[in-house]
Amino acid sequence: MPAILMRRLSLTTRLAFAFGLVAAIVFGGAGAYLYRALAMQVIERDDAELLRKAVHARDELREQGARPDSNWREVGGVVSGNDEFALVVRAAGGAVLLAANATEGPPALQPVAPEAPFGPEAIRAWTTRQGYPVHGVQALVPVGPGTGAPGQALTFTLYQSAVSRTTLLRAYRTKLLLTGLLGTLAVAGLGYVVLRAGMAPLRRIAAGASSVTVHRLELPIAPAQLPPELAELAAALQQMMDRLRDGFERLSQFSADLAHDFRTPIGNLLGQSQVALSSERSADEYQALLASNIEEYERLARMIENMLFLARAENARVAVKPARLDLARELGALSDYFEGLAEARGVAIAVDGGGAVLADPLLLRRAVSNLVANAIRYTPAGQTVVMAARTGPGGSNIEVRNPGAGIAPEHLSKLFDRFFRGDPARANSGESAGIGLAIVKSIMDLHHGHVEVESEVGGTTVFRLRFPATQADPASCGAAAGATGAAT
Repeated sequence: MPAILMRRLSLTTRLAFAFGLVAAIVFGGAGAYLYRALAMQVIERDDAELLRKAVHARDELREQGARPDSNWREVGGVVSGNDEFALVVRAAGGAVLLAANATEGPPALQPVAPEAPFGPEAIRAWTTRQGYPVHGVQALVPVGPGTGAPGQALTFTLYQSAVSRTTLLRAYRTKLLLTGLLGTLAVAGLGYVVLRAGMAPLRRIAAGASSVTVHRLELPIAPAQLPPELAELAAALQQMMDRLRDGFERLSQFSADLAHDFRTPIGNLLGQSQVALSSERSADEYQALLASNIEEYERLARMIENMLFLARAENARVAVKPARLDLARELGALSDYFEGLAEARGVAIAVDGGGAVLADPLLLRRAVSNLVANAIRYTPAGQTVVMAARTGPGGSNIEVRNPGAGIAPEHLSKLFDRFFRGDPARANSGESAGIGLAIVKSIMDLHHGHVEVESEVGGTTVFRLRFPATQADPASCGAAAGATGAAT
């Protein structure tokens, strides 16, 4: 069957065809075996009967040939009562002495010697002038006492028509073919019915999947209600839908949070501008308005830049350029950078430890800067933010520790989600857009590392960056093209 036509058929029909083909092969093989076994059995039976009669005929001819008044017609009793057998006896000169049931003379064959036994190798086959198959034997019989020379011997030919045998085998072959054909059709038809019934759970899954919508991302069929082979498929589909649901929920939340965070600076810009235009203002007032607007524009630009960075990082479009960095020097430089902000809030910064790490310098500074900025923001005045670094056989760790109110346990799992703020009171704060920790996680993913957080309510909060071993192949740390942004 052409491949194009097979592709248009349903799976049930294809399997039914396959069942039919297998059934045809099995029936054909079994039929050929049975036909051959029957044919061999019938041939062996006929040959045994032919040889038995040949022995009988030779004995009768010897007995009649020893008599002075030979009656050759009595030898014809060997084949009397059975029209399938014929016997022809010829004298040494070729004259026909007896022709029992013979419609035509047999051909000249290789005769069996007078004293030789009859065996299957003595049987010869030929076809009559009418086209009927025949098999028989020819033998020499000495005549008269003590006369065994071929020239003084009779020749008899005993043969049997194979018409009845051929008819029997032909009828048997026809029945086998008919049985095989009907059996093949029955197997294909019943296979189609059984397969269609067996495919019912799959159709239920398809119907359930077609009923899935954005608002209803679940299969209406429990895996326990399906066969084990399909239960695994249903479970995998449900897991896929759970991931899609989680993605839709995250996207919806992301859109809502993005609109909310954009609304605050845009609302500030719009409100300030409307107030400024409601009456005449001095040049200093307009200058102050423009300065305030610039601050809001910068905030919007930082938010857009951070969102673009996250999008590029998630699609592996940020190029990571790893280098071996001295952690003590890097953390010291960041301490100097945040010294002014820390003093303004009455917070001290300390650096502990050292070591080396294989990382992108800009991305490392950005990740640690986000953690330090958060730590300074939530550390009470008079306390100290500690940046610590350690390098061991398993890789390099950077910790940022700060005392404070701590983080509630139920917020820890969502802490690195975009726009998540654990403190509802700071939801409208202009100090944070809620994506700093998401950027940290993305940077660690780019380095094939991960970020951890430990926090006690009213105690110390520790953010830990775990980088892979410094012996790692630098080429494994990065992906394709893109650009990195400055620390926020």
